[in-house]
Amino acid sequence: MPQPETQKAPARGLSGAASTLVKAQANGNAGALQPPSIDLVLSRLDKVRPYGKGYTARCPAHEDRTASLSVTAGDDGRLLLHCFAGCSVHDVVGAIGLTISDLFPRRLADATPEARKELHSLAIRSQVRAAGNVIDHEAGVVLIAAGDVHRGRTLADADHARLALAVERIRAAKVAIGGIR
Repeated sequence: MPQPETQKAPARGLSGAASTLVKAQANGNAGALQPPSIDLVLSRLDKVRPYGKGYTARCPAHEDRTASLSVTAGDDGRLLLHCFAGCSVHDVVGAIGLTISDLFPRRLADATPEARKELHSLAIRSQVRAAGNVIDHEAGVVLIAAGDVHRGRTLADADHARLALAVERIRAAKVAIGGIR
């Protein structure tokens, strides 16, 4: 079991205002954040591999033979976890001995209203970006199936079920970014 960290490592992938807030905290600004450690999360997972701007790993919440868990640091400093097999983030963090709050930057008690407003804005942009990534991935699934249908191939029941899941995930992403059901 990993030893508890005495000091959190800086989160990877911070940019813009979140990076400024983290740097401000290092310089003693009380309105800034202490980012969570992506290394702490990754150290508790199996078969971790870099993928895009983040990582993939085996999901600890279910019997996972392939890497179905995505781990990424959001622009707002929070850690984003997504199991493509459908496990909830609560189950994933619980399986590695963490809580949801371990995924978020620590706010200092006297954060300024401006810092809170900027963090809210960053959180919204991060949510929209994550939903866009889901839509992009699931659109690829739909495109593959459409290509098969175009070529006159009959879709297997498993392929049809995967298409239904893609539609469900696209609709959920649409809701997450404020779309109408």
